[in-house]
This record gives sequence, C-alpha cells and structure tokens, in this order.
Amino acid sequence: MLFSKTVLALFASVAAVSATPLLEARQSCTSSYTVVSGDFCNLISQKTGVAVATIESLNPSINSGCTNLQIGQVLCLATGGSSGSGSINGIATYYDPNGGFGACGNVLTNDMFVAALNPGDYASGAHCGRTISVQYQGRTVNAVVQDLCPGCQGDHGIDLTEPAMSTIDSNYIFDGHIAVTWNLSKCSKWFPLGEVNY
Repeated sequence: MLFSKTVLALFASVAAVSATPLLEARQSCTSSYTVVSGDFCNLISQKTGVAVATIESLNPSINSGCTNLQIGQVLCLATGGSSGSGSINGIATYYDPNGGFGACGNVLTNDMFVAALNPGDYASGAHCGRTISVQYQGRTVNAVVQDLCPGCQGDHGIDLTEPAMSTIDSNYIFDGHIAVTWNLSKCSKWFPLGEVNY
C-alpha cells in the first residue's frame, strides 16, 4: 500500500512537471485555431494568415511533416509576446466601396486607399482614420481605416480597396486573398487618394 502511494505521488509529480510548459503555452496563447477535417499546416496558414513556421514553433506537438493533426485539436497561433513589433498576420481581400458610406461615416470611392478591419480589430470604430501599413512579399502599402469588414477571413483579416491591394499584389484579382502582415501607425491623418510612405 505504501509502495503504491509512493508510485502514485511520484507519477503525479512527473505529470505536473511535464504538463507545466504546455499549460504555460496555453495560458499565454492569445489566438487559436481548431483543426477541422482536411486541414494541414499550409492550409491553416492560408486560412489564418499565420506563417507555418509560427504555427509549428507555438505547437511543438506537430511533427515535421505536419501529418499528426487531429480534428478538434486546438492550435495556438499567437502568444502575448509574439507580436512585440505591433505587426499582425492576417488575410487580405479586396473590395470596391462604390461611393457608399463606410462604417466610419465617410463616403468612400473606388480610387481611395482604404482599409476595412474585421470586427475584433475594428473595435467599434476606435481605429477610424488611422493609417494601416500592409506588407506582402516585400511590398508595402499604406491605407486609412474607414470601414468594417464583418466577412473578413481569419482572426485579423482585412479588406483593402483595389488601388491599395494592387499596390502590393499585381495579381490580386486572380489571387483573391493573400497572407499579409499589417500594423496600425500612430498617425491619424486621412490621405484618401494615394499611398503614403513615412
């Protein structure tokens, strides 16, 4: 009886020690994704805008071929310390406002460099008028947050007007959506007709 209690206590201690890093990783995870049928790392990267290398580094249980994903498995996509530069990974799509009113209350025309944020990042209009810098394959474009995109893809998806999207992706019509990195600048000026570089 004493032997079994000692073995159980030892097993519990080992389990607690080995679970601690996993528990810490989950507690610091600020964005996650639940695996569905047919998922693999590259597809998850395309859906979420998070690089495969980031997915693998934040989820050490994934093997090198990404062949051991389980339906229902929750993957960490970002941690509290993973975006210290303020850069956010997301999926960018494009749209034409066609002279309608944006969610920020301004009339938007198709020649403007405008961005629409997903509901979480839009934050009830808190970022209206701020400049967003979007990077894709070594190219950068600046646009102004003037709209809301309820249908944007992934946790940090954005929608860009065609002039902004075409600046970073000349094949945007065929690509449809692209994985980008973006951040909001501290500047709150609205430059409606063109790209702004600081």
